[in-house]
Amino acid sequence: MTSRLRIVVISDVSPVVIKGGAERVLWEQASRLVKLGHEVRILSRSPANEAMGTVERQGVRIRHFPSDQRSLLRFVLSSILGARRAAAQELAGADADVLHLHQPLSGYGVLRSSLGRRIPSLYTFHSAAPLEYRSRRGMTGFHRGGWTGNLGMALLWVIERACLKRATRIHVLSDFSAGLLWKLYRIPADRIVKIPGGVDTERFQPAADRTAVRDALGLSAKASLLFTLRNLEARMGLTSLIRAMAVVRRSVPETLLLISGVGSLRGDLTSLTASLDLNSHVRFPGLVPDDQLPLYYQAADFFILPTRELEGFGLVTVEALACGTPVLGTPVGGTPEILRPLRSDLLFAGIDPDAIAELILKHHQLRRSDPPGYQHLRDACRRHALEYYAWPSLVNALEQVLLHTSAKREQR
Repeated sequence: MTSRLRIVVISDVSPVVIKGGAERVLWEQASRLVKLGHEVRILSRSPANEAMGTVERQGVRIRHFPSDQRSLLRFVLSSILGARRAAAQELAGADADVLHLHQPLSGYGVLRSSLGRRIPSLYTFHSAAPLEYRSRRGMTGFHRGGWTGNLGMALLWVIERACLKRATRIHVLSDFSAGLLWKLYRIPADRIVKIPGGVDTERFQPAADRTAVRDALGLSAKASLLFTLRNLEARMGLTSLIRAMAVVRRSVPETLLLISGVGSLRGDLTSLTASLDLNSHVRFPGLVPDDQLPLYYQAADFFILPTRELEGFGLVTVEALACGTPVLGTPVGGTPEILRPLRSDLLFAGIDPDAIAELILKHHQLRRSDPPGYQHLRDACRRHALEYYAWPSLVNALEQVLLHTSAKREQR
């Protein structure tokens, strides 16, 4: 029988408010480890402008610590010190066998303390913090350009490097991320374990009647429906996708693209859509409620991933595949690792509008001229998700890594 682990998870994001892939990975791993019989306690920074204490959810206790949002320096320091204090208080009452750290600020606070030296740790590397910071320039008052932005990047590089050097083992979701670890921090492969992100294949599954799903969402059954779920920010490549739609619309006038998400570029993207006379072909439904997300994947003929940079993994990709929806994606980051083993012709030739439009039109034509072949592709997408990205097998692998990591405590 597997030993029962006492796991303390430390994170910069809270699983109580699911805003993106990092929160979903955190919650799926923690809640499923509890179902396997382990004790899991999460220490996370409270979401911005929300005061949260300690809550319990499906057997997982989640303790929030505050941060100071008044300036970048205050935010960084309060995140580091808040995590350190929360971990010291939590572990004073009940010890842990292993620490599981997500993101660098809270991770640094704990790994630089006596706890980090005493308890073995696994650090999950979601993405490179300094590169993420650079890509988000202008998104918030904290993400700045000029010398202030360069200083912020340098600070994050130092903090993340310290976390990676001190962690017992490092977990990545893709080979792309493992490559970044070597390129940026010279972390050797023997310290890294790869376990990809996953999908709840019971929640995300093909619809029995896609026409009924479209009716429920108020979408035409006759439309050639494209869907994407992205932060409305520059690195997501949405400008190129909208420009590609100007080309697609000329050949397939019934095409409708739904761009779900929120972000600083909402105004620019809607203005671009209007300037290209695409208001009847591109819609912005805002951030789709989490409980409706499977319906949008199910309704779509294709999910589009136009990312320009830093796609460390992309949970939306495997969620769409689990719903039987083919994903067309740019050859960026970890996306080729997911799509190429399924079918290489699901990858755009590049990130520019022409490359995106060309492949969308190719698959539109295949769908219309060969309905059985298109259905075969949908079935293959579902099988691919079931075989490689179902959460139960991935969490079993994580459990083994945590057990192996916890054993290091006896050797210290």
